[in-house]
Amino acid sequence: MVFSLKTKRLVLEDMNGQDLAAMQALARDPRIMKYVLIWLENEEQVAGFVQHAIDEAARPDRYDYVLAVRIPENEDFAGFVMFEIDPEEPTTAEAGCILRPEYWKAGYATEILLALLAFGFGKCSLHRVFAKCDGENHASAHVIEKCGLVYEGTLREHVWLRDHWRSTRYYGMLAEEYVPPA
Repeated sequence: MVFSLKTKRLVLEDMNGQDLAAMQALARDPRIMKYVLIWLENEEQVAGFVQHAIDEAARPDRYDYVLAVRIPENEDFAGFVMFEIDPEEPTTAEAGCILRPEYWKAGYATEILLALLAFGFGKCSLHRVFAKCDGENHASAHVIEKCGLVYEGTLREHVWLRDHWRSTRYYGMLAEEYVPPA
């Protein structure tokens, strides 16, 4: 059975093998990958990432939700989200979202993050959800803050990724701080 979350304008659902070509195109776009903090440098890494998403969806003790973001009207692959429950601390999860540029600045990232928070604090009964973004990705930082996550700090130049040292901004929300949308 395919897992899915529906928002007002989107469907977030388990990836499948047909998403590989769209993921490879996404990974080749430097506008997208400029701030992405995961390794999707070549077709083999992208194929492995998609296969991990498919394998994880089949697990009965699932911790990772790597979901395709689809536009229901045309089934367009708009990007993907990750919601990863920490297996060592299963009361905590990380939420993340990567969208194709034609879906930027339309409120989709906010809609997605709010849906992931509702899933995490609702169905999953988590204590904490966190998100992170590249220190230079001001648009993502704005979305995360707009959704109510609290800035917790920056790891400065902690990872070399593609062409320079990266700093990562961390944000978090506790269950007691979560207010479901009206």
